[in-house]
Amino acid sequence: MRFFSAQIKKFLSKVGVVDRRRVQIVPKSAAGITPGDLVFLKYFSKYVVLLVVSPVVKDAKTGNQLFTAFKVPFSGDYTSDSLTDLYKNKELPRENYRTYILSRIQGPIRRIK
Repeated sequence: MRFFSAQIKKFLSKVGVVDRRRVQIVPKSAAGITPGDLVFLKYFSKYVVLLVVSPVVKDAKTGNQLFTAFKVPFSGDYTSDSLTDLYKNKELPRENYRTYILSRIQGPIRRIK
């Protein structure tokens, strides 16, 4: 995981991802991402970790495609299983929901298996 930022490496080790093969590049579309997936990406020069919510990708009135997800704070005390449980139980705080313009995502979207 030598190509990831120090913050992403720390997050991955916190949620128990020590094997690089558990991180996959997925297409910037609804094809490779499903609700409940844990992903990270670079948006406006900053990395963010997101828990994908439904709908994954939708068209905006402006012609942009929007990517909706729950922004996971780097400082939280959780595991990938606890994040999945939060998603399944619909207990995610509404103030952390974010919408990202798909074309402004820099580089690939990476999913954590």
